[in-house]
Amino acid sequence: MEYLLRKRTEEDIEEFLSWTYDDMYSFYDNSIQQEKIDGFRQSVQKERELSVVNECEELVGNCEFFDVSDEYEAEILAVGIQMKPSLTGKGHGPAFFHAIVEQGRFLIHYHHLELAVVDFNHRAIKVYKREGFQQVGEFMNDIRGESYRFIIMAKDWE
Repeated sequence: MEYLLRKRTEEDIEEFLSWTYDDMYSFYDNSIQQEKIDGFRQSVQKERELSVVNECEELVGNCEFFDVSDEYEAEILAVGIQMKPSLTGKGHGPAFFHAIVEQGRFLIHYHHLELAVVDFNHRAIKVYKREGFQQVGEFMNDIRGESYRFIIMAKDWE
């Protein structure tokens, strides 16, 4: 399957907000955190917040590239990704993530990219490692009243 990044639409956002995941992956449900809902609703006009479609132009995911540096550092770009729930766990992850990373490089021209992934998401961590990302740190974050450990991964290009 081939994937393409494109500008988000209002219809895309409505679909994103309906996505629910099974079991422990329900952590990624979009409709249970107001901050996430608001972020999606405000993302239509943003250049670095994109939808992912397949070769048939069907919506299969989303991604966003954002600055995670503090005020004293040069820009450090990170990526957040989400695949449509019905596609997860079926072997699509490597091609999906590769398309996002490579098309993102073409659009944004970065040489360093980071991401954060919750430590229980072993499927995603495996995909990220296969793409050449390595663990560079970790942090704890409280989400909906629970504390989660996140792994920071990064990759550099010359």
